[in-house]
Amino acid sequence: MFTQSAAFYDLIYSWKNYRQEVDRLLVIIRARVPEAKTILDVACGTGEHLRYLPDFDRTGLDLDPKLLRVARRKLPDVAFILADMRAFDLSRQFDVVLCLFSAIGYVLTVEKLNAAVSSMARHVSPGGILCIEPWFTPEQWSHRMPPFMTMARCKFWLGNGWGHDGGRK
Repeated sequence: MFTQSAAFYDLIYSWKNYRQEVDRLLVIIRARVPEAKTILDVACGTGEHLRYLPDFDRTGLDLDPKLLRVARRKLPDVAFILADMRAFDLSRQFDVVLCLFSAIGYVLTVEKLNAAVSSMARHVSPGGILCIEPWFTPEQWSHRMPPFMTMARCKFWLGNGWGHDGGRK
């Protein structure tokens, strides 16, 4: 998807406050899985979210080899895996599985969406969480709001439903 712009990806998205987003994620993680030690970031891109999670055993997964090359240069101590979010098997589970920056929106059919979420869910440890940042929240969809939102208004899907700031239905 971003192969042609991989070298400029971080510059293109330099407006994005990854640190602030990770701070919000850490509130959710600490509330839901206070003993979390392992994180898998699906569709990790250049690894910017992982950069701000140094206290975890981090793994990143992405479909684009050029984005992963950038990520490996920035974070040599992180395991990065070339794989498709719709069908991957890492033969292990993680306390936290993330899919951020609306990457799930690139999955274009319900069948492929189900496959991606199933692949991610299989990698969540018992008692762990799956955090997916959607392209649209249910409120945006039902109220026909514009597709722009800030992290402050973002909702995460935690395996069993939608909830503001990590809350469950």
